[in-house]
Amino acid sequence: MIDCLGIRRTAIQLTRATATILLATLVFAATKAQSEGLPPLAKNLKPSETALILVDFQYPFTNTAGGNYRAVKSELEGKQMLDRTVDLVKKARGMGVWVIHVTEGYSGDYREVDATNPGGFHRGQILRQAWKTGTPETAYYPPLLPGPSDKDLFLPPRIQTSAFGGTGLDQILRSRGIKNIAVAGFTTDVCDYATVTNGYDLGYHVYALKDAMVGYFPDQSELMLKNTYPMWSKVLSNDDFVAMLATDSEVTTR
Repeated sequence: MIDCLGIRRTAIQLTRATATILLATLVFAATKAQSEGLPPLAKNLKPSETALILVDFQYPFTNTAGGNYRAVKSELEGKQMLDRTVDLVKKARGMGVWVIHVTEGYSGDYREVDATNPGGFHRGQILRQAWKTGTPETAYYPPLLPGPSDKDLFLPPRIQTSAFGGTGLDQILRSRGIKNIAVAGFTTDVCDYATVTNGYDLGYHVYALKDAMVGYFPDQSELMLKNTYPMWSKVLSNDDFVAMLATDSEVTTR
């Protein structure tokens, strides 16, 4: 006996699949056609116009005894993210990229935040009594601390998700002629993402460094880097980012 209902369902599924493929093809073709009329994207970056922004490389994430370490452990260790970031920072400093360290921190009684806000970001910090400025928990990751001759910038501790939130970062970058920002740190699905979207909205050319980011939910982080981050940034490996850097004169003559 012929299963007419089954055949009909299969036909509908095939029709939907075909429509999805056709739509994707049309969108890709339209995007490609539009991009052909736009200026080309930069293949090289001037170090003097580029900043590397490091988000929250602090004890809770970087120390095995930290309160947030367990949540990022698998991706952090799997990527060897800390060692690779240290290597990245050394190369960036050596090429003249401005390294900027962004941290999180609160007063002892959390007077800066509204404990009645239904959003869970600040309520979670208060409940865990976490990230109090001046405590060992907010200590910075020692291997990333600048040496005497390094010109890194440490911003005041922030209470907002984005590195631009209440830190004066936008004004500082503009005063130095920075046009490109590369974002690394914690976490892909929270503060890194907020920094990337905020930076994009402020007009910076944003580069998300996937080797130097980890998230609370690795599968979600991977999907965000693949599907969401490209809306606001160019997603690069550490090596690809370093390869884009050239001396100012080299970029000018190309």
